Amino acid sequence: MTTLPPEGQDGQTPADQTPNVPAPEAPVPPAAPAAPETPQYQAPQQPAQPQYQAPPAAPQYQAPAGGQTPPPGGYQQPQPGYAQPVSDPVSNVTLNYWLSVFFTWIPALIFFLIEKDKGNRQAYDYHRDNLNFSLLRVAAVIAAYILMVIPYIGWVLAIIVWIGLAVLFVFHIIAAVKAPQSYRNGERPPFIFNIPLVK
Repeated sequence: MTTLPPEGQDGQTPADQTPNVPAPEAPVPPAAPAAPETPQYQAPQQPAQPQYQAPPAAPQYQAPAGGQTPPPGGYQQPQPGYAQPVSDPVSNVTLNYWLSVFFTWIPALIFFLIEKDKGNRQAYDYHRDNLNFSLLRVAAVIAAYILMVIPYIGWVLAIIVWIGLAVLFVFHIIAAVKAPQSYRNGERPPFIFNIPLVK
């Protein structure tokens, strides 16, 4: 038989006997908040550099079979019958006439001197006649200025010469328009009239 310890009234334990209750623990202070982790710096990744490759070696020259040597300079000789392209005389005549319309004798003289020794008689005739007509226009301008110096009647004559200069200008434009076709047809230079100052 077991004996139980005596109990007080109403089921309470005696005062000298304390129940076996663990002592409360001291409160733990809250831990300091953890600092956020800073990300470590990482260098941006660069694409992989291509590896250097030496350019392919130039093919070595091999002498052709049979002991033949290449032509001097290493280029192929032109075929027999090859001729250097020559400038079209029609384009030179056209350019000369149109430049002479606006700049009178300077381009006419340049083209005349260039074509003089080339041996093309038809081109020479066209450039010579253009030079003659340009010199005629220049002479008319000089005459108009000289006539303006003469008192009274000089102004009247100068006005007539200036009108004649306008007509010569129109005639030069007409000749410049007709010159290419006349040259191709083998006709004479297309000036309405001309004075042969240069033979």
